Amino acid sequence: MRKIFFLILLLIGYWIWGDDISLPDRLADLGLLSGKKNIVVMGCDIRKDDVGRSDTLFVVMLDKNNKNASLLSIPRDTRVKIKDHGWDKVNAAFAYGGQDLTRDTVQEFLGIKLHNYVVVDFQGFKDLVDVIGGVDINVEKRMYYYDPYANFEIDLRPGMQHMDGKTAMQYVRYRDEEGDIGRIRRQQKFIMALYKQIASKNIIAKMPGVSKQIMSMIKTDLSLKEMVELGKVMHGMMEKDGLKMAMVPGEPEYIDGISYWIPDIPRLRQQMAQMQDVKMSEKFNENTKKLEREYKGAGK
Repeated sequence: MRKIFFLILLLIGYWIWGDDISLPDRLADLGLLSGKKNIVVMGCDIRKDDVGRSDTLFVVMLDKNNKNASLLSIPRDTRVKIKDHGWDKVNAAFAYGGQDLTRDTVQEFLGIKLHNYVVVDFQGFKDLVDVIGGVDINVEKRMYYYDPYANFEIDLRPGMQHMDGKTAMQYVRYRDEEGDIGRIRRQQKFIMALYKQIASKNIIAKMPGVSKQIMSMIKTDLSLKEMVELGKVMHGMMEKDGLKMAMVPGEPEYIDGISYWIPDIPRLRQQMAQMQDVKMSEKFNENTKKLEREYKGAGK
């Protein structure tokens, strides 16, 4: 009788979680950490004649029980190993193999299990900002840039302003003498403003119609139900100031005349354990040391 009861529990578990029922063991074998729900978000410059690259890349680490989340930005020039393509900038993974290769590359690089992905192209980003009613941003300085190839102009003046989708795109894409690092700071500033706008109005949870609109603007393996649930969690986090941001630690370096962001692997992996709120396993430590050796020996 007890065996039958256990079998029923096993079947229920398989029905709910699918083949992830042995996920903790498999993750331990791979040396991956998983303490939160981790979602990799890719902002991509996708065009009709070009698959594009991930112009913006970050991972959201969500703790629904404690109503907090962390966001890790990954500079697009970060040097990583991409399966079947060798060492390259992380944003090239999308050009080589879309969201799947990007997710695999980032997962191996960070050493954490990535459960879901979200892809937003430039048009989807602008539509998303417009559908939530725009975002208030204090522009810190004069920003001007014109790209004749893409016929794209950035023309912003300093001061507080209410941005629609078109203006917001200019703000998050502007790149000055600080390069990608300065742009990441602005992107994180914008994400915080966007988060407050969505969460304060509880847009996703209150308006199923808007949720469906948002789902049509992005590409994701999250279901509509999961998106609504995330909206509810975000609303709850607002009361606890539950969104913290970080960036991959490292420093810029030129290799063969190409500018890269070279990550500090030991610091990064310690950061991952802290952000996941779990202890580093023996396998995780082994993988970290191996990855550090590979970085030291690559491209020198």
